[in-house]
Amino acid sequence: MKRTFTGITLLSILIMVFLSGYFIGSHKVLEVRQKPVLGIDDKSQIEEQRINEKSQVVMEKEYKRCQHVVISEFEPKEQLLGKSLSEIRRIYSPQNGFTLSLQNDTLCIHQIIDDWCPLDKEKYLLKEYQGKVAVYQGPDEDNEVLLRVTSISMETLPAEIQSAIREGKYEFNNEELLNDALENLDEY
Repeated sequence: MKRTFTGITLLSILIMVFLSGYFIGSHKVLEVRQKPVLGIDDKSQIEEQRINEKSQVVMEKEYKRCQHVVISEFEPKEQLLGKSLSEIRRIYSPQNGFTLSLQNDTLCIHQIIDDWCPLDKEKYLLKEYQGKVAVYQGPDEDNEVLLRVTSISMETLPAEIQSAIREGKYEFNNEELLNDALENLDEY
């Protein structure tokens, strides 16, 4: 008898909680109001806010070809001191690929560049050239430069390394890593 009563009580409580939640949700008893992000007055205040010594200026460069974004501190900050956002927009205009935003005394200058990022431009790649291992530099086949042909013969390398070189898997971000790999390949 006690178990039946306890079961009915728990079931009743669950039904009441469910119905309460349904009532609150469907009748919008708890209405959530979103504050406006910027009013008209706020936009004009931001446009006229001036860059000062305490302002942070961040440069974002977005490279379209590799889709990398490089974020750094804006070096010539002194050029912007005392200028408003509207004055800075005249210098860094959308026509030149810039978008600007100012929030909490931080100016973000975002630039879209139709090129490869500096890291991708500097990549090294091992490829086969006339039966030898060759060193190329550049981001892709259309933009790479043959730097040198080594004395390492492709025939002397194990088959899996040969195929990896032919598939472009021997790619290096700096010359030190490249030279380490060449030293290892020279041992075959």
